[in-house]
Amino acid sequence: MSYVPKNVRDTAAKNDHYAKLAKEQAQAIHGSVLTHWAERDRKREPVNTLRGATMTLQATKAGERDAGIKAGLATVKAARQARLKELYEREALMYEEELNARGLSLVKPRD
Repeated sequence: MSYVPKNVRDTAAKNDHYAKLAKEQAQAIHGSVLTHWAERDRKREPVNTLRGATMTLQATKAGERDAGIKAGLATVKAARQARLKELYEREALMYEEELNARGLSLVKPRD
């Protein structure tokens, strides 16, 4: 084996030490991020719970439970349709504004 000067060995040892510290720091940051996510998720309300539910599904009869589920689905569907309608209206206004900016317009039926 060839001779390696002391300053080269010391520099290599320092580089190894710094690489080890960088790896440990990356692991600590990774653990910190995971801990933060776990704490955040624990504070959140579970997605599959019903907010403002007036009855528990286990304490009702099958017919009442089915009626409650259907009513809940109808409520969700109505809310989704309302949000979609708002979205389409906003997009139509944006499209019309873009056309107006180019000096173009849409043909609208008269009432």
